[in-house]
Amino acid sequence: MKLLISLLFLNFNLVYSNLQEKSLRKSLFNNYNNLVRPVNNYNDILDVSMGLGVQNLEAFNQKEETIDINLWVRLNWNDAYLNWNSSQSNLTFLSVDKSYTWVPDIELLNAASLPDVYTLNGGMNLYNNGDIMWSNPAIFKFSCGLELKYFPFDTQHCTMKFSSWNYNNKLLSLKPNDDISKQIDILDTFSHSEWEIIDVNVSSYNEFRLCCPDEPFSINEYTITLKRFPHYYNISMGMTISLVIVNFIIMLIKPDNISRTSTAVFIPLTILALQLTLADKIPVVGYYTLMDYFFLCCFITSMICSIESGLVFALITSKSKYIYLLFKNRFELETLIKRDNENKKIIKNKLKKHNNITNQIKDLEKLSEETNVDDIVTLNTNYDKAGKADNVDNEDNEANIIIEALEKHSGKTVRTNSYKASLKNKIIDNPIKCEDNVIKTINYNDVSLNLTYKEILIFNEIEKYVKYFDNVCRILFPIVFFIIIGVIYRHR
Repeated sequence: MKLLISLLFLNFNLVYSNLQEKSLRKSLFNNYNNLVRPVNNYNDILDVSMGLGVQNLEAFNQKEETIDINLWVRLNWNDAYLNWNSSQSNLTFLSVDKSYTWVPDIELLNAASLPDVYTLNGGMNLYNNGDIMWSNPAIFKFSCGLELKYFPFDTQHCTMKFSSWNYNNKLLSLKPNDDISKQIDILDTFSHSEWEIIDVNVSSYNEFRLCCPDEPFSINEYTITLKRFPHYYNISMGMTISLVIVNFIIMLIKPDNISRTSTAVFIPLTILALQLTLADKIPVVGYYTLMDYFFLCCFITSMICSIESGLVFALITSKSKYIYLLFKNRFELETLIKRDNENKKIIKNKLKKHNNITNQIKDLEKLSEETNVDDIVTLNTNYDKAGKADNVDNEDNEANIIIEALEKHSGKTVRTNSYKASLKNKIIDNPIKCEDNVIKTINYNDVSLNLTYKEILIFNEIEKYVKYFDNVCRILFPIVFFIIIGVIYRHR
């Protein structure tokens, strides 16, 4: 029974409340004109406070320099015609459709297109003191001039200017919300793959327009600072640096190898292809960006490496008459001839020494056929026990040479010692490069066959300096390149 009475009482209250709301709405909007500014006196200034909630970054077209951002625009003002007291109704709040009330014409002045309003009416709350809070979600597209000097490690400042089109400061005063936390805030739903918001701020000022030079208009200017995630661009830059490093490695090939130049020439083309993949992502600007400097550095470095390799190869292998005429006056021919004669004497002495060793070994080989291996082993062992014998330089060398010859021809193993190891090192350091049955030849199409003695001397000197220059480039190019890359990455 009590439950039935409670339900009847609750139903009565609902009916009563609905009747009360209907009565209140009828009394409020019966003679209300939503075209009239809601002030008691025409000369009164209507204060409108504004706040923004940034929900999401929908798109950032960098070529068009426009940004699409999902905002909740919150406006607060007081309507002098829409208030009531407790004698009229006990309700303190009404949800109102914006078509029934006067709404300030606050617009985005730097809009690039009409806003995409996905909720037609938004949410409007009317309180008993006449205060109205209207929240209107929409996607606004506006111009955002890019500063790409430090692209791709750039930070962009996008500004939105909100104001009234029709009401100047004498009729409507637009200002940010008194609550700082509600002036502009980033909602938890915000996310974007390339950009993050690192700062937001708002400023309020007056501006004069060409239509009304003597009448100021209130402006709320909201600035959103966006920082780019450079991960995608770091991958492209890393691949480009790797290509340049490959070019430096290719430079380590001998300069007279044609494969060095033919391989290096493809590196700049690959770098150019990587640069073109990024060209469609940013607008054409009248200055160099950090990325431009980076690709120019990589491209020019790889081009210089390719050109240097080609020139070095040409100077070493071409043996051209024009090169001879160009450099012949830069060298003293008499000095070159004198140096060449000295080198020939040194080579001749070395060959004589090698021939003497060769003949000595041949004699020892004949002697080994008549010598007992055990006797030689005993000789070597006695030497180890004595530590040092008379006439060490001659006798020891002879003993060890005999041991080597006997080991080779008898097939028996003689235990070596430090003395024998020293002899082997001497033989290795002075290899026998000349034998009686060896004849050295050159190719029939060798360019050197057509050169005179003087030309050969000049070209040998040119080759020496060219190889020295090539070695310097192998060291200098990587050092300069990585210094420049370090300066570029410092802006990160």
